[in-house]
This record gives sequence, C-alpha cells and structure tokens, in this order.
Amino acid sequence: MVREINGLDGFQPSTKSVGQNTKKSSQEPASTASEASQSGSDDVQLSSEARTLQSLTDRVNELPDVNVERAEQIKAALESGEYKVDDLVIADKLLSSEALFGK
Repeated sequence: MVREINGLDGFQPSTKSVGQNTKKSSQEPASTASEASQSGSDDVQLSSEARTLQSLTDRVNELPDVNVERAEQIKAALESGEYKVDDLVIADKLLSSEALFGK
C-alpha cells in the first residue's frame, strides 16, 4: 500500500516553518511545569492484589538463584556414584512438560 508523503492516513503536518513561535514554545514547558506543581501531586493507589503480588515478587527476588545446599548434595552423590537416575521418571516428566506446551 502506498501512502502520500504529505500526510499518513489523514495526518497533515504543520505548514509553519521551524523558526516560527520559538519564543512561545520555549516558554510553554516552564508554565506547564509550574501549573503542574500548583495543582498538587498525582496519587496512585494499588489494589490489594497488586500489593500482594509486589510482596511476593520481593520475597522471590530475595531467594538465591541456586539452592547451594541441594547442589552440593547432588554433586557429592554424583562423585561417589550414589546418585541414581530413573529414566522412566525423566521420560514421564518430559512427556508431561510437552503436554503443557500443547505438543
């Protein structure tokens, strides 16, 4: 689909030159900022679900990425030859994980 250069889907760019109204536009942000500070501050209230979710997120972020104690147990069992892998359990878990993804 081809669009006209002067206006995309009905949008018509301003025909004013870049140099026009520079004094006015440089004063606008200052007045807008002062108006915002005079009107007060915005107030945000979170729902109880959002507060709970934030609390849980904070708790999860405090947890270590790896359970070091469990990793050391598995490492020691592997080194001593005591760690046994049940291939049927692994196959079942692989199949159930595929079912979760709809395969």
